[in-house]
Amino acid sequence: MSESRLIELSYYDPKAETRLTAYADTIVLDHNEKGGIISAVRFGGYPENVRAMSDAIYGGATIEATQNGATHRIQSKLRGYQRVLGHDGIYATATLMATDDEQTTGDQNDAEESDDAQEGQQTLQPRKCYIFCPAGDRDRLFDELDHKTAAPLIPAFRDYVLDELEKRGSLRRLHVISQKERMDAWVLELKPEDKNVVQVLEDGLKTGQIAIPGAVPGAPDGFEQVENVTGYLNTFGVTVADRIRNQFLPLFDPASEPLSEEVLAINDCIQQRAGYSLYDAQLAVAEAVKRQLKRNGTAIIIAECGSGKSATRS
Repeated sequence: MSESRLIELSYYDPKAETRLTAYADTIVLDHNEKGGIISAVRFGGYPENVRAMSDAIYGGATIEATQNGATHRIQSKLRGYQRVLGHDGIYATATLMATDDEQTTGDQNDAEESDDAQEGQQTLQPRKCYIFCPAGDRDRLFDELDHKTAAPLIPAFRDYVLDELEKRGSLRRLHVISQKERMDAWVLELKPEDKNVVQVLEDGLKTGQIAIPGAVPGAPDGFEQVENVTGYLNTFGVTVADRIRNQFLPLFDPASEPLSEEVLAINDCIQQRAGYSLYDAQLAVAEAVKRQLKRNGTAIIIAECGSGKSATRS
């Protein structure tokens, strides 16, 4: 598909005899033998159409995408997206981004099939993770990769690890079609216990393509000025803080994401019935709890007394 104009998205439900139309300025596709699978999409239109189209994509529908007279049928992942809905005047917008596969287990052969296997034994399954970053920003790509895997990565490994994972097919670039955004999108396929990433590191260490700082005699290791805890914090404090922040990403970031229509509607109801609105922090917690409930069905709010947990929960 060309990138010259907005992309018309359409969906038809034959049972309800309903046709939906919206217009996308950004689509990210993961191509396979069946065509393309939506990894991310941003579209707009009238609020009722945007909400319904968002539900259709979230529900795994097949969507028709038309641009410059060419129409393509693209697939969506059943309940495989994080959704953000917003308003722009009388129009609405929706952004859906593919969520990472969760750590899942599958049953191995039971005792009847193998004397050595234990009945009900579980094994981790491969999973896919999605990375979205500014176009050409390999530092950001590596940082996101580091967040997705438990394998030990350091900045000195960046070029080798990225090139090798892409060469082995574990890191694949996705197709980005966008009117405004200059971005790259990737899918990272991880084997159980991240063994494919660990294998890349082990191979690099064996061949000498990468080396652990301090392991090579005479090579600088970054600890020359570190003599005590204060020196360590002065030297590596920012790096440690960044790694902690990147490993505990919030479910909702009020600085960069809008509140959902559902939370805003509840806040309006509270204002009408009780005469007050939730504080900004309470609204942020409510949005995070809503997302957690949709994801896992259970959410826990932990905060000190008097912080507004009861009002947020209710």
